[in-house]
Amino acid sequence: MSAIAERFSPDYAEARRRFRAATAAVEHGALPVGDDLTIDWAWFGPENASRVLVYSSGMHGVEGFGGGAAQLEVLAAEDRSVATLYIHAINPFGWANLRRVNEHNVDLNRNFLPAGGYAGADPAYARLDGLLNPTSPPGGLDLFWVQAGWALLRQGFGALRNAVVSGQYEFPKGLFYGGAGLEAGPAALLPLLVERLRGRERVVHVDWHSALGAYGGRTLLLEGKVSAEEIARVKGAMAEDVRSWDPADPQGYLIRGGLTGALLEALPGVRYDGLTCEFGTLPNLGVLTRLRAENRLHHWGTPTLDHAAKRGMREAFAPLDPAWQEHVLVHAREVHQGCKRLLES
Repeated sequence: MSAIAERFSPDYAEARRRFRAATAAVEHGALPVGDDLTIDWAWFGPENASRVLVYSSGMHGVEGFGGGAAQLEVLAAEDRSVATLYIHAINPFGWANLRRVNEHNVDLNRNFLPAGGYAGADPAYARLDGLLNPTSPPGGLDLFWVQAGWALLRQGFGALRNAVVSGQYEFPKGLFYGGAGLEAGPAALLPLLVERLRGRERVVHVDWHSALGAYGGRTLLLEGKVSAEEIARVKGAMAEDVRSWDPADPQGYLIRGGLTGALLEALPGVRYDGLTCEFGTLPNLGVLTRLRAENRLHHWGTPTLDHAAKRGMREAFAPLDPAWQEHVLVHAREVHQGCKRLLES
């Protein structure tokens, strides 16, 4: 079996089986979040380590194909000398059903908010709701590209992107919906992470994602309002470009309710670097088109895994192209080496 076939699983169930097999000899556990759905975790290395790596995958369901493969690639070379916490399939429902969101249509990376924070939407999102979330099944005449082009001309790409993807809490059937309260998965996961990481001197965390950036490339984004000196430090350790979640950056945008932001707040006294690693796939509008089609199918059609809209989700977030998959494995190895250097910085 090739390395790609060993790392990239055909579905969530097989990915979980492989993760459990790779971590059976160390401390591990599972957080139940639905009917035979679990967030699995494993701890490698010394329990009392002052410095800890964290690798998490599957926040956005279907993106778990790449993130889970990256975790297996790192696990294959694990020397157990570095304390490492692995979190597998934060959103198992989305992974199993080729969705980016969970069973309540919630984008979990917009869901880690304090009580009372689940309200609001960018006014531009409200104006675009009918375009982004049509109340009909996919298919037939669709003027989305024409209307999206007009919106881009009127508002500019940066403003439109930030309005759409930053997170909204007013349209439960819409894209990038952050929920009305903390979902079961985040509610189970956050205490585990805080318990395992509080009191440490140093934590470096990579949350694996896909779609953003050039096809086959990778983009690293650092959580929080960081200074130029901090960015330079992280860049030096990672030996590549690292950006902050700055909406002025061509690849950056604001996020409400993100996991790494929540951990930054929940771990006072810990030097925490939360990194999002994106494996690039399609251009932004191509990804949005496929998200829109799948969301229409889920709410207004008959969602089957072999539907064209589901195949579009795979294309946008987890291409079956062996060249893309090989790039993911190379990225995983290189990011892991950079993280070990960063952990010592």
